[in-house]
Amino acid sequence: MRCLLFAFFLVFQFSRLFAQEQNSPGEKPVTEQKLDSLKTIADPLAVSLKELEKLQTELKQAQTEDAKEEIQTRLDAERERVRQLRDNFRNILGGSEAAEYEGEPEAGATIQEQISDLVQPVLSELREATSQPRELDALKKSLVTWQERQRKTNTVLARIDKLIEKTTDPAISSELSSARRLWASRQAEATSQIAVITVRIDERNQERRSLWETLSSGFSRFFKSKGMNLLMAFLAAGIGFVLTRKIYAWLRHVSPVHKKDKHNFTTRISDVLAMGIAILVAIAGIVIVFYARGDWLLLTLVVIFLVGVVWTGKNAIPPYLEQIRMILNLGSVREGERVIYDGLPWKVSSLGFFTTFTNPNLQGGLLRIPIKDVMGMISRPIEPKESWFPTSVDDWVLLSDNTYGKMITQTAEQVVVLRLGGSYKTYPTSEFLAAIPENLSHGFRLSVGFGIDYIHQKESTGSILETLNGYLNSALLKELGRDAIRSVKVEFASAAASSLDYEIIADFDGSCAHRYNYLRRRLQSICVDACNENGWVIPFTQITVHQAEAQ
Repeated sequence: MRCLLFAFFLVFQFSRLFAQEQNSPGEKPVTEQKLDSLKTIADPLAVSLKELEKLQTELKQAQTEDAKEEIQTRLDAERERVRQLRDNFRNILGGSEAAEYEGEPEAGATIQEQISDLVQPVLSELREATSQPRELDALKKSLVTWQERQRKTNTVLARIDKLIEKTTDPAISSELSSARRLWASRQAEATSQIAVITVRIDERNQERRSLWETLSSGFSRFFKSKGMNLLMAFLAAGIGFVLTRKIYAWLRHVSPVHKKDKHNFTTRISDVLAMGIAILVAIAGIVIVFYARGDWLLLTLVVIFLVGVVWTGKNAIPPYLEQIRMILNLGSVREGERVIYDGLPWKVSSLGFFTTFTNPNLQGGLLRIPIKDVMGMISRPIEPKESWFPTSVDDWVLLSDNTYGKMITQTAEQVVVLRLGGSYKTYPTSEFLAAIPENLSHGFRLSVGFGIDYIHQKESTGSILETLNGYLNSALLKELGRDAIRSVKVEFASAAASSLDYEIIADFDGSCAHRYNYLRRRLQSICVDACNENGWVIPFTQITVHQAEAQ
């Protein structure tokens, strides 16, 4: 923090030095420049005053009416010139302050008569923000104009002086002298105007501040006026919105209508109305703050924004009526029901501008969906024993592609199965469901075939069946325990071509799911042990060859 403040201090000092170095050492101080400018006006003014006295004397001595009229015209022109020179002299003395004191305010820009009063605060702020650059630009353009006029008067006066030197005719000399006085007055006017404008430009340049000072003062003014008003408006809006929502939450908690059923039509309507009232309270807080603080610019912008919202709402609201109907729990999707989204079942936990779907059997099983994406869906009531997903994490599954393993991850996007040996197999969730997973962790059945030779035909459906059944139960109970075995049955299946076949049906608890493949093999090995112990012959495929008789 200290390093940051030190860096800001260095930037500020460099900006001040940069601003001070803008005046080159060769430039005269402002006071000397003003004195030089005043001298360029004082000398022509003194000459004009003498010429004015001379013309007044000639007017008194004139004998004819024509002469008096001609002298009076020259006298009026000289008086106007004296007035102009004195005004310029006083303007140089007064500087930019005199121009601002006597000047008229700029006329407001006329856009449309019906909205001029509304946008006037915005335009005034823009004019105020750009007043100094515009004034300096106007002064520079005016300086160029008067310099061009001075150049033209110098050219005309040089031409008149040459003619006066060459002529000897008294009448022509008199007219040339009169014309020279006219152009001399114009030259003096141009010179005085250039002096006044130059002083104003110099003063404006002296008043210009560095970029850092301009930005810092601008930010300071903003936070003292507009910034403070914005902060107060946001606080008022936030407090009004939160307070309204808190009051409604308390009313919702104590209301018997809400206690009876939190999801009926009345509560839905009240929820929507409460949200609308909270928004109106927040907007009213903003308007009241701007009005009380007298900030017409920000108040105008808020009014323009609200008018724009209302204007666009005429065409924008009708398409949202169906969404509002859905939020009111009157649409095809109802809160608390079951819906299919992206091929998976979800519970509609809440309906709003962002609807919440949940699935308790999925990791990260919560989706926030915009209400516009819910349009077109159809929900139905939930059955108590319905499954939300065929498996859970740590369950053992068997898929139609013969994949067998333990569930590691199951989300709305993918399912990961840990296979025996340590490899992971990943499925997109939709493909996993298409593989028809069989969940073994809740119990499973193994059906194994086994055959003995035809020499045991007489005992095959009697003593052998009972002995094999008892042997299997005894061996499995000893190895796995009674809790792991639900039932074991041996049934005579068929008399095949070369063997008498039995079907061994064993039901196991889900705790044995991780031994699924082992148990299938174990049933076969127990059957072989039983044959060895009881002397039963296990047949093998026999091929009989018949030899055709010789012709």
